[in-house]
Amino acid sequence: MNNVKKKILFFTPYATRTGSEMMLLYIVNKIDRSRFDIGIVSFANGELLKEFPSDIPVFIAPKTFNMVEKISFHLGIHPTLKYLRKLAKDFKADFWYVNTTMMPETIVVAKEFSIPVITHFHEMPLTYTYLSSPDFKSIIDYSSLLIGCSQTTCEPIRDAGGKNVELLYSFIDHTLVKKDEKRTAELKRALGIPADDFVWILSGMTSERKGFDMLPDLAQELNDPRVHLIWVGASIDDGLVYYTEQRCRNSKSATKIHLVGKQKEDYYNYLNMGNGFLLTSRQDPFPLVMIEAALLGKPIVSFPSGGVSEFVKEGMGIVTQDISIKQMVKGIRSVMSGETATSSEKSIEVASQFNVDNGYRNWIELIDKNY
Repeated sequence: MNNVKKKILFFTPYATRTGSEMMLLYIVNKIDRSRFDIGIVSFANGELLKEFPSDIPVFIAPKTFNMVEKISFHLGIHPTLKYLRKLAKDFKADFWYVNTTMMPETIVVAKEFSIPVITHFHEMPLTYTYLSSPDFKSIIDYSSLLIGCSQTTCEPIRDAGGKNVELLYSFIDHTLVKKDEKRTAELKRALGIPADDFVWILSGMTSERKGFDMLPDLAQELNDPRVHLIWVGASIDDGLVYYTEQRCRNSKSATKIHLVGKQKEDYYNYLNMGNGFLLTSRQDPFPLVMIEAALLGKPIVSFPSGGVSEFVKEGMGIVTQDISIKQMVKGIRSVMSGETATSSEKSIEVASQFNVDNGYRNWIELIDKNY
């Protein structure tokens, strides 16, 4: 092993509690500081920055411009690129670690200064649409290492021409997954849910990719007064979400829909409220919430949206053949009736493998192998 201390500059887009950014937090908190000097660049002053060790330098790159920066931009001086160029000179990193594809500016500047780049993909092809063709090509061609968070993430990267593609399954900090049965019961009562009714939890941003728009159709197809669907997650301010929320409120289905919004303090108590967990995503690389739900012993019913097909083993639930409301409802009924046998112990056993210690060990092996 090379004993020379390496300097890494990590890049993150928002510093919020998205899965990819929580992964970065876990890595940074675990990283061997005797081997690495590190810095963090965020394109927003997000809440997660407060949770990184206080002695790590944090840089906020301008992404939304103030008036002076807007004028500079129109005069041909790009504020983001200008900031990153200065950072490249001041923080002489051995390599840049770009923790999502959504920051193509990093590749532009890294190329100018011949700085090696690792790009960690937490995205699948539907998300590529947010990048221009030249930007996506630059990420694929210039990155010296491309990390995918599941096999189903790695395959499209290779299909796009990626050469050095490695797998690192996403993981969570198991010590944070705590439940309070008394509080869980209080929350359930507050929603007016009888103790014997069956609750399915869904979690995530209310986006099309997460399948939020399918929620009222799911309730309609179920049409079972003993079943409740609870969506936990921040609401996106767009027309599709408004339309879907209206459909949920006006639903004539016997199955009740509860939109409880973003939760922080009670997040795991809401997950724990479920008798099962539903994943309606159209594409989802390796959602951390499925690990959390399994760690709480919940059976999973999911569309074949990505990494979930690699995660759910026999005894943990059902992954449907297609993205089909009818197939999901059939799976829900099969789990509820016991026709599909599930085991909390099996779910917990599998989820327990995706912990910070194992994840960091796999991550450092990739770094040592390539750098």
